[in-house]
Amino acid sequence: MSSLRSALERVLNNAWYGFSPLSVLLIPLSWPVRWVVARRRAGALAKHSTLEGVSVLVVGGLTAGGTGKTPVLIALGRWLLQRGYRIGVVSRGYGGETSREPRLVEHQDNARVVGDEPLLIRQQLGVPVMVCPDRQRAVMSLIERGEIDVVLSDDGLQHYAMQRDVEIAVLDAERGLGNGRLLPAGPLREPVDRLCSVDWILERNSADADRRFAYQPVNGRHMATGRLQLWRRCVDEWVGQVVAAVTGLGQPGQFFEMLRESGLSIHEHAVPDHAELPKRALDTLEQDVILVTAKDAVKLSVPIDPRVWVVEIDVMLPPSLLDHLTRLLPTKAHTD
Repeated sequence: MSSLRSALERVLNNAWYGFSPLSVLLIPLSWPVRWVVARRRAGALAKHSTLEGVSVLVVGGLTAGGTGKTPVLIALGRWLLQRGYRIGVVSRGYGGETSREPRLVEHQDNARVVGDEPLLIRQQLGVPVMVCPDRQRAVMSLIERGEIDVVLSDDGLQHYAMQRDVEIAVLDAERGLGNGRLLPAGPLREPVDRLCSVDWILERNSADADRRFAYQPVNGRHMATGRLQLWRRCVDEWVGQVVAAVTGLGQPGQFFEMLRESGLSIHEHAVPDHAELPKRALDTLEQDVILVTAKDAVKLSVPIDPRVWVVEIDVMLPPSLLDHLTRLLPTKAHTD
């Protein structure tokens, strides 16, 4: 099943970002998508209709597949916490067990149950994370718990039933909007003009300083022992040998490119987005070092292969975005 899914992803990516005639053949299937999107947008709640004292900030995407939404959300969450805001996060919980009832993610939860990204956010930020297909219910469940100033929505740009104050669309500068067509003929979840209504557009590795965000590896964490080591020291130890890079990201090339830019020689191995890294696949690797992302790490089963290291990153956000959010969000912050 995993190999079939990988093959399907390759075919679609070629159609969306290449010159495959398959995209043209799929155009009629995108017409119902356009109709559904238009209907949902017509019923969208007005911005700034959230409950008084609580702001909802959506970090979402216009294209299907990974663009870096979750790392951006984590970076924004850290910035808000440093400023004294009390935050919570809502997510659909993609990849976990589907439940109509809101569920609060615990630090020890299983990614198979709550989803890999919600669990990663919970572990990285240490704040309440609520998963539910109905994001508005998740938002209200968080607010009912009290002591929340800002709710961050991991994705949900198209979830128009959810009230929101600020919308940030996350793109990848290299891939852009692909062929500009709606699903399934192209990668777009909504027409391109949706970008005109968001508050900010972020692009990974953009040439525009106001849009640019980038990943910066800062540490290597030995998965089996938890030992942290500065990334520069990790590179110094591993340079000259081939290390394995294994991931289940939507765009694995981003991870591989970052490692090569650090000066490492890598053996690539990718599984479909959100998929677990099977132990049998790790066992077949001959390299002495296996590098994974934090998103992959939350799905690894115990016992952990002693060769596995987690590449921990910082996300560099444009100062202009943070200044803009400072003006949009309530000025009152809590430092107690």
